[in-house]
Amino acid sequence: MSIPKKGSRRVRFGETDYDWRIRKKPTYSQGVADTPMLLAIQASADVPRRVLVVDLRVSRPDNWLSPHQTGVTPALVRDIIRRALAAGWIPLGAGSPFRFEYGVPRDTVGTLFPEPKPKKTAPPLAKKRTVMRKLNKPVRRQASR
Repeated sequence: MSIPKKGSRRVRFGETDYDWRIRKKPTYSQGVADTPMLLAIQASADVPRRVLVVDLRVSRPDNWLSPHQTGVTPALVRDIIRRALAAGWIPLGAGSPFRFEYGVPRDTVGTLFPEPKPKKTAPPLAKKRTVMRKLNKPVRRQASR
């Protein structure tokens, strides 16, 4: 089993490049917040490789019942790879997917009470008057013959 190249992102850890991917659309059980969000990671090499399936222990941010804001960044993926290697994951080699759990904090700030967008301020009056003077200049008409 391997993850598709299309839609995956690449991160470098040590001397090896890794591809990682999260499903674009949730499954039904992920949509109703019944199962957690999963992350798949594998080495980018063209040799036989073992996929790391990470249970993030948090529902998907786009679930239907309680949406929230949780981000998966390349720095977080590097930390997951470091911990999975310490737990015994061997990325280069054939085998079944390696299951790993990693708790990601759920961030709900800004979901219920989003921060208001900053208001656009009007330009200073001096600039407004300058613009108005330019617009109110009389138009010179040329004699047409």
